[in-house]
Amino acid sequence: MKCYIYISILAGCLLACLSVSLPAFADTITPGCVPGDIEEGPAQVCTFAAGQNSSVIATFDCPSFQTPCPDLGAHSIKFTVDLVSVPFEIFIDTTKVTGNGRCASGIPGDPSDPIDCRFVRFFGNPAYNNNDPPFGPGPPNPNTKVPFCYPYAQQAGQPTCVVYSVSGPKPSSGFYSGNVKEQIAWNNVVATPHGYFHSPRMFDDPDDDQDAISNCPAIDLGNDNVFPYELDQGQDNQFVCDITTFFDPKPNTVGTDPTTGGTGKTFNDFVIAWRFCSAKQDDVEGDGHEQGNNGHQGDFEFCRHSKKMKFEERDTGRKMQGSMDAVTLSGNQAIITGVGTLGDGTPIRYIAVVLGNAPVIGANHFAIGWITATGSIFHTSGALIDGYVAVPTQ
Repeated sequence: MKCYIYISILAGCLLACLSVSLPAFADTITPGCVPGDIEEGPAQVCTFAAGQNSSVIATFDCPSFQTPCPDLGAHSIKFTVDLVSVPFEIFIDTTKVTGNGRCASGIPGDPSDPIDCRFVRFFGNPAYNNNDPPFGPGPPNPNTKVPFCYPYAQQAGQPTCVVYSVSGPKPSSGFYSGNVKEQIAWNNVVATPHGYFHSPRMFDDPDDDQDAISNCPAIDLGNDNVFPYELDQGQDNQFVCDITTFFDPKPNTVGTDPTTGGTGKTFNDFVIAWRFCSAKQDDVEGDGHEQGNNGHQGDFEFCRHSKKMKFEERDTGRKMQGSMDAVTLSGNQAIITGVGTLGDGTPIRYIAVVLGNAPVIGANHFAIGWITATGSIFHTSGALIDGYVAVPTQ
């Protein structure tokens, strides 16, 4: 978590220079962002106009100066505020980092591992055990598995992840009210690391750990892994919560240009990363796409560790979310049953049968079916076209 001091600057000067900002998003709105004063630090300064759904877009690494930007490594962050009462500015800085999904020391905020160790306290597996002196129960867990940051940017020709550090007024300032929606778009598509879910997520590091108005809910994971932080805890730059509201793998016209969106109340630190099910090797989990025998492609995600099951057919709009209430194992096959709801809120009972562990993707299999209270039935079954299914053998 981090802390910023908000400094107001003259909006008039900014509005006179809007033409230099080139968003990667395929939007026609006024971007509202210009390069900041390098000596003061921010890479972009963005001005929100008064009104409903006021938006700004800051674009980075676009040497071609095209709109939308087609350049490899280009990326953008867009903010939309429900209601702006008084025009105001935000400051956006970017830091390029590399990660491997492991915090070697296991210590939250370890500066020697500036991205992986920002996930340890709230997303690490094994869980952080509070080694804060002098009452810590033991040493931190070395090589802690954490979310894997998405390396869609470039630095010196090498892929890097991006942390967006955003400072601005709080809702208590009276400048704005309602939600702050974030969207991050990029051009470089990177294959999902094995063992991580393929839909990248947006993570938030609040700018004030004791702030009552935050993008993150109250959290208590034990061992002082709590949010808001206790008054005697110092800042350790931790990403606290997953604020993702959607992921669209191909929304725009330039390249593949994926976009991930989130919603909160304040301006903070943001990063895109892949989440995982469990660091253990004895879980039932899967993530990917299957080519259904009903002619549609299914997008699935399930994890016994979190007890969650998700399935969606993007072309039909059919989707469900449910709980994994029972799992029966037989060799490399798992039968999963539970309850859930469809996209329109209709309750269902479902059964899924998965076949996993095959080294060839097409040899793994996913099938799911459900029935509603009114007797409506759905079923699809097919081989994986990407992703994985893991089933522990007994």
